[in-house]
Amino acid sequence: MSALLSPEFLARLARLKLAVRRRFAGSAAGLRRSSRRGASAEFAEHRPYAPGDDVRRIDWNAYARLEELVLRLYVAEQDVAVHLLLDTSRSMSLGTPPKVETAKRLAAALGYVALSGSDRVSVLTFGAGLSQAFAPQRGKKQIGTLLRQLEGLCADGSGTDLASSIELFLSRRPQPGVVIVLSDFLDPAGFARPLDRLVASKFEPVLLQVLDREELAPSPGGDLVLEDVERGEQIEVTLDEAAIRAYRARLAAFFESLADWAKKRGAHYGRVSSDAELEVALLAYLRGQSTAGAPAP
Repeated sequence: MSALLSPEFLARLARLKLAVRRRFAGSAAGLRRSSRRGASAEFAEHRPYAPGDDVRRIDWNAYARLEELVLRLYVAEQDVAVHLLLDTSRSMSLGTPPKVETAKRLAAALGYVALSGSDRVSVLTFGAGLSQAFAPQRGKKQIGTLLRQLEGLCADGSGTDLASSIELFLSRRPQPGVVIVLSDFLDPAGFARPLDRLVASKFEPVLLQVLDREELAPSPGGDLVLEDVERGEQIEVTLDEAAIRAYRARLAAFFESLADWAKKRGAHYGRVSSDAELEVALLAYLRGQSTAGAPAP
């Protein structure tokens, strides 16, 4: 189907659905229990028709009055909005393969599962700003379009500003639901305050951190000049065993802070640094298994 997803991997995903911990009032009929209770035939509200919606749910009487296509929504089984926030800042271009390619594979798999489960999926890329890569859609017919859009994405050379990106996201008044952040989370301003904004706005954050093996376990290299790829700053270092031990201690503290944030807010945190770990982290999330306490390498 796509260079991002192998047929074997798709077969393993086919029987899974997103592990949503909260209940949301959905926007259309889906495969999940809504936060609104009632019989399946109990009318809830209208909303505008969007591509991929079931045309059988169009309210033609309302169309005659409003001259606008709208859907009748019912309370028992409704969809969940799944917002995939994909980091395309310059730091995501690093790695073998580049971290952004791993993040795209994660997004493709999650989008596939969500669309197969009748959830509504959108993809937004962020760095210093925010761009819509895939407008909110639902239904299996949209999977091909989603995968083609993801394949065309690349790290755009910008810096990382998670706070402003999330503020821009919230300013668009998106449907409350799950926000899956696919990023290395290497933002000098930190991650806690912007992610807290998502929680305060009634979203369920999912943190999937993508890192390269060299970031996790750098090799000793003597005297080096290291450059911040996003800000252009350089620093001279002696990358001996003592420096690497100090680096690993800082890295472990960073991982612990992400895991603690997720644990305290009932969110999911997973970490990916290779193709093998991609499947492990992804399937752990889809099966509702927490990896927030995973040790640092």
